[in-house]
Amino acid sequence: MLYGKLKEYRAILTFPSLTEALGAERVFSRYECPFATIPTPIRLRSGCNTALCFPLERKEIIEDLIDDGVVLTGMYEAREEGFFSIVW
Repeated sequence: MLYGKLKEYRAILTFPSLTEALGAERVFSRYECPFATIPTPIRLRSGCNTALCFPLERKEIIEDLIDDGVVLTGMYEAREEGFFSIVW
């Protein structure tokens, strides 16, 4: 079951640490991409229990995150039936 901004945005990133999540927030802000910080859903793995969700149609920002050196644990599309890896 999806909740809050995750229901609206549909893309979710998980991180190995809070430092990486904060680095991702800087990149999202720099490119004026809307995002929300949420607790990592139980079904997903994360080192810090912090995930970011953002509009799925802006998934090209993942390249900018990687170029900026942000380390991700996972990239997922949230659907009502579960979470599915975004292939990049």
